Amino acid sequence: MVILSPTSSPLVPFGPLIAALIVALLAGGRRELWALLRQLARWRVHPIWYAIALLGPFVLAGLTALLAIAAGAPVRGTGAYSDWRSIGLFFLSTVIIVGLFEEVGWRGFALPRLQLRIDAIWAALVLGVLWALWHLPELISDPTRQRPPVQFLIWTLALSVIFSWLYNSTNGSLPIVIICHAAIDTAGRFMLPEFVGDRYQLVWWFMVALYVLVAVVVILVSGPKRLVTHIPQRGVPASGQAGGPL
Repeated sequence: MVILSPTSSPLVPFGPLIAALIVALLAGGRRELWALLRQLARWRVHPIWYAIALLGPFVLAGLTALLAIAAGAPVRGTGAYSDWRSIGLFFLSTVIIVGLFEEVGWRGFALPRLQLRIDAIWAALVLGVLWALWHLPELISDPTRQRPPVQFLIWTLALSVIFSWLYNSTNGSLPIVIICHAAIDTAGRFMLPEFVGDRYQLVWWFMVALYVLVAVVVILVSGPKRLVTHIPQRGVPASGQAGGPL
């Protein structure tokens, strides 16, 4: 549908959520469905995870912009980043339209089941490939070419590793992953359009390189088998912070 009509508004964001709810209900009934939705209530995690999820993407967007400017990429200078109201509204809408509707399916349902069979790093990469392919119709049909396919594929794999790490390290907290997803989309939405011309591709490569670097650090620090970093809450045993979704 999207390929045939690039101007159409597909049911893209809703797909993973609807699929996860249906399969969970068919596979395990109300109990399995409730277990899936209960992950949305796992918001009581160490504050540092909120800082990483919310601020990290904006830091990386800023670094991307600095690298691109240093490399001579032309800048439009629209001042979009000074419009805090628009940024806030876009972020809040993205939390629901993109973060909630996608992450319940990708990280809430698919990831823990993949990790029952293979190591976390491979589960993240397999899910990243599926996630990228799911975006393929939009990439093909987009006449603006705002998301270069090659860079987008690599970026999605890196994001999948990072999201898996956030999910595993917070005992399956979907709010953390949703916030990070929305923050990444928001940061990119207000940073990327600032650059025009032939070097727009270069801006994407800088952004992809930074996220790949973060993903590599995550793997080295947390370990490829489980992708877990322990940051215990005050007064809460460390063992209660990880291992649930694995």
